[in-house]
Amino acid sequence: MRTAALKSDGIHVTPSKTAKSSGKSSIYEWDQEGILKTVVNECLTARPVDISPYLFCTAKGECYIKANGKANGFDSIWGRFMDRVLNETAVSERFQERDLRAKCATDAESLEHARSLLSHASEATTKRIYRRAPERVKPGKLAD
Repeated sequence: MRTAALKSDGIHVTPSKTAKSSGKSSIYEWDQEGILKTVVNECLTARPVDISPYLFCTAKGECYIKANGKANGFDSIWGRFMDRVLNETAVSERFQERDLRAKCATDAESLEHARSLLSHASEATTKRIYRRAPERVKPGKLAD
């Protein structure tokens, strides 16, 4: 993610899947509590190179994703992070960063909200792949 995506109203993102087709963008608004903005500011402060255009960058200020689509450096960081999580928290099972998308979609208050968070064109993809929790059905009055 480039720091240019950080705007006064939120984080502006055009997913790579839509950039060359529909060009659909999303704006992830700053939350009222200021938590997201605080996290982003901490990420900006932690960068090893202050002049890099990337929110997450290597020690040389380069993007972790290479031209071939691989992100070996980031994968190494994620592996060390998971080791720490397993050793220092109550989490007992490894997970991948992509599992966070499914968790976000599953915990969203509605299917439409989940679709919006993931920037999917239709709810069908969100429902089929990312909404993993069982659907809760509340008891209702039986018809006569």
